[in-house]
Amino acid sequence: MNRREFLKRTAALSIATAAPRLRAQNVAQPAEPIAIFEKVFEALDYRELADAVSKTGADGIEATIRPRGHIEPAAAADEVPRMQAALRERGRRIIIAATQIGRADEPSTEPLLRVLKAQGITHYRMTHYQLDLKAPMLRQVRNFAAQARELAALNREIGIQGLYQNHSGGRNLGALGWDVALMLEGIDPDALGLALDTRHLRKDTGSSWQTALAACKPHIRSVYLKDGAWYGPRGDQYKDVPLDTGFVNREVFDRIREGLPRMPLCIHMEWLGYRVFAKHEIPAAIEAHQRDIATLRRWMKE
Repeated sequence: MNRREFLKRTAALSIATAAPRLRAQNVAQPAEPIAIFEKVFEALDYRELADAVSKTGADGIEATIRPRGHIEPAAAADEVPRMQAALRERGRRIIIAATQIGRADEPSTEPLLRVLKAQGITHYRMTHYQLDLKAPMLRQVRNFAAQARELAALNREIGIQGLYQNHSGGRNLGALGWDVALMLEGIDPDALGLALDTRHLRKDTGSSWQTALAACKPHIRSVYLKDGAWYGPRGDQYKDVPLDTGFVNREVFDRIREGLPRMPLCIHMEWLGYRVFAKHEIPAAIEAHQRDIATLRRWMKE
């Protein structure tokens, strides 16, 4: 299938699926929706997924539309409308798409973004850029910044919000906060911004988290909520923990949100395991999400 045929097919699917969803789309959506990262629910079919999300109390999901995810990118034109329709039947929706998009000039990038846009998905998370620790750092950041500018231009043309997530780890650009701020400098954050991950921020910047936050703040367009803690005799061992039981508390949340516009919030429940859960484990995963969402809603209310 060539690009023109792909786009024609996408448009036809969008029109065909629009009518049944019209009433659901007209329902007022929260100004600051809460999504959940759906990785743990990937073993479910779309109706089962919609039921599980409804039980958690979330407004929708961050859907894994990426290689080895819930939806393979090559199948997105067929499968994204089906997933979205199932969620809308339960009053939920795909709020963010988790993708492997990294460059504007990759053949699959523009078609996938247009599929997402046609299905009312306003935000997508891109891939992580990897640093070579033996090569000059600033040169690499400048090269990735050039890629990000091109991707931002495409996002602006299509009308979709791109998100780069800061992620802990020595080779991930963004782990220190300053590096991702340098990469995004001069880029319209409403075209390509930062999904600020609370756990990765606190884990990798330590006592300097407020300095890193100050550098990142102009670029933030989504907040990813999760928590962690150091433990052990030397305090050098790490574990994921439920929200507000480790180093991510209400003060951290308030400092991040201060002065920022309303934006999607996303719960990453990883303290029961970062993997696809078997169906018999789904009730426990639902309860864990309920617990973290209740904490987040309490913070938002207070």
